[in-house]
Amino acid sequence: MAFIPSRIKRHNTGGPTKVALNLTSMMDMFTIILVFLIKSYNIEGQLTHPSQDLTLPKSTSEQLPEVALDVTVSKEWILVNEKPVERLSNLASQSDLLIPRLYEALQKYALEAKKMEESYGIKFTGKVTIQGDQKLPFNTLLKVMATCGRSEFPNMRLVVYQKGG
Repeated sequence: MAFIPSRIKRHNTGGPTKVALNLTSMMDMFTIILVFLIKSYNIEGQLTHPSQDLTLPKSTSEQLPEVALDVTVSKEWILVNEKPVERLSNLASQSDLLIPRLYEALQKYALEAKKMEESYGIKFTGKVTIQGDQKLPFNTLLKVMATCGRSEFPNMRLVVYQKGG
């Protein structure tokens, strides 16, 4: 006796087939790879870019650079984050240690950093890196450092070239 099925199944072999792709596992895989790459990324490269119109002094310092507000004292200008703030020729006649225009610019950046701390939780550390020409007069450097200290940037680092050997 022959077996007769109650339902006859027909296979569709002639038309296009629809394949559903599950993106969830693929997105999980890409997220894991991204986190791994971010965690293993090494940022010990050059964090500061020396200005073209100055020659940095050489030092045997072993400390690595950190990300901070950049104050550059070139041969003619004082710049904050590459924006000119004050001419050096205006400082020669000034006897006070505070440089008013530099103080205002630093206060503006400190206020912005404190807003970022409130909004996004990025801690304001008061760090500033000072780039100065190796022939910069000590009086000028002293005025810049005193102004930074009074304007909520007491954590100062001088940018230097590291001596080899």
